[in-house]
Amino acid sequence: MTDKKFLPQLDESLPTDVFFHYFFLEAKTETLSHSHSWGQLHLIKQGRLEMEVDRQKMYCPANYAIWTPAHLSHRAFNHNDVEYCAINIEFEFELSQKLPTSACMFPLTPLLRAIVDDLVERQTTEVLSTEDKYLSYVLIERLSKTNPIENYLPFTDDKLLAPILMQLQENPADDSSLEIWAKRVFSTERTLARRFQKELKMSFNDWRQRAKLAKAMVLLKDAISINEIAYQLGYSQGSSFIKMFRKHTGVTPEQFRKEQQGK
Repeated sequence: MTDKKFLPQLDESLPTDVFFHYFFLEAKTETLSHSHSWGQLHLIKQGRLEMEVDRQKMYCPANYAIWTPAHLSHRAFNHNDVEYCAINIEFEFELSQKLPTSACMFPLTPLLRAIVDDLVERQTTEVLSTEDKYLSYVLIERLSKTNPIENYLPFTDDKLLAPILMQLQENPADDSSLEIWAKRVFSTERTLARRFQKELKMSFNDWRQRAKLAKAMVLLKDAISINEIAYQLGYSQGSSFIKMFRKHTGVTPEQFRKEQQGK
């Protein structure tokens, strides 16, 4: 349940073509719906960020960023404490025209992450210096050439799928087959498989694995062992969890944890 409401202070225009906002948001804070005349790239340091953009729900782990174009209503909700950064990009700025005209997510490549980390660590707000302008230009250029995805962990209000997605998010250790889920929601395995592809553009198993990975990124913020995290995600052995995590992120869970703690 939402405990707190938050509405960012909005100006009529940006002081520079690229401008950074920073906020610390406590757990269970809802950012009220708002829009502005510039585009925005939303990032968090750790955990996950849930946003609703033009009535589309988006789920963003820390190694991705959500892009919302100008004039598009959006609101956010965070389950845990998050350090949030918004990179605001003026709509009339020439380079911004290369970015998508609809909401999407960008995976943060090592280069993108390094540029963002450098600007954020120096608490850059207005982009004024020649150095910072070059960095922001490279950031936008690289984003424009990065393949966006519609959503890392998409959701739907479909009456058959919604209860399944909610349960898997709350209890990622639930390894019930799609056949078992079909019985629980009074449907058939074939019907559910078709709806996953139609509504979410992925299979049941792919969605469940993404849910496990997203949950793992949240759990790695806490001082609990890798084996305990594996157990909470439904793995009988820590090695199986490590293999899955490394396959999808390129690093081990322990390396990911150290990288996040070092930021």
